Amino acid sequence: MRKKLLIAAILFVIVVAGVAVYFYNNIDSIVKNAIERSGSEITGTKVSVGSVDISLESGRGTIRNVRVENPDGFSDEDAVTLDEVTLVLEVGSLNRDPIVIQDVLVKAPVVNAEVDEKLLTNMGVIRSHVQDYQAAGSASKPARQDAGYGKHFTIKSFVMKEGIVHGDATRVRPGEKREFDLPPLELSNVGGSRGSRPELLGKAIAAGMFARIEQAVADELKAAATQKIEDKVKEILNR
Repeated sequence: MRKKLLIAAILFVIVVAGVAVYFYNNIDSIVKNAIERSGSEITGTKVSVGSVDISLESGRGTIRNVRVENPDGFSDEDAVTLDEVTLVLEVGSLNRDPIVIQDVLVKAPVVNAEVDEKLLTNMGVIRSHVQDYQAAGSASKPARQDAGYGKHFTIKSFVMKEGIVHGDATRVRPGEKREFDLPPLELSNVGGSRGSRPELLGKAIAAGMFARIEQAVADELKAAATQKIEDKVKEILNR
C-alpha cells in the first residue's frame, strides 16, 4: 500500500512539474491566444495581438500591436490600436491564487472614431456589445481555460493615458474630421482581493475603456452631426 501511495505521489509531482514547465515555456502564446479569443468575444469584433513578451523572472511584460477591428457598417480602419501595453507582475504571487498584476499601462492608444447617418458611432456599437456580453456572461458557464489559466488574477492599477482620437463625421457632415485628446482612464483593484478569471478581468477593463472612449466620441462627433441637423431644420424653416 505504501509503495502504491509513493508511486502515486511521484506521478502527481511529475504531472504538476509538467504543467509548470508548460506554463513557463508557453506563457507568451497563452496570453496572446487568451487576449485574442476573449477580446473578440467581448467586443463583438476581431481583436488581434502582434506579440507578447513576458519575463516570469523579472515580472515584467510587454504586449504589442493590439488591434480592435471596426464593427460591420463602418470603415476598414481599425477602431482601436494599442501599440504597446506594459505590465508588472508581483513575482511572489505566481505560486499563489490570485496572481497579482501590480500595474498595467496603456500609453498613447489611437482611436479611429466614426459616426454614421443614424448618429451611431463605432465606439457605441462596440460598447453595447461589451455590455450585452457582461449581462449574458453572468448567467453562462465559465469559458474554457487555457493551460495555466485555472488561477484567478487581480490588477492593482490599470492606466490608459495620452490617447488620441481621430474623429470622422463626414457621413453626416462633409469634411467634418477632428482630432482630439482621449481623457485618461484609471482603474484600481480590478478583480478584487480574491481575483477574477481572465475573461472577467477583460470584461471589466473593456467596459471601462469603451465607456470612456464612447463618451469622448459622443461629445465631439455627435455634437458636430447634431449641428448639421439643426442647421438643416433652420434652413427649411427660413424658406
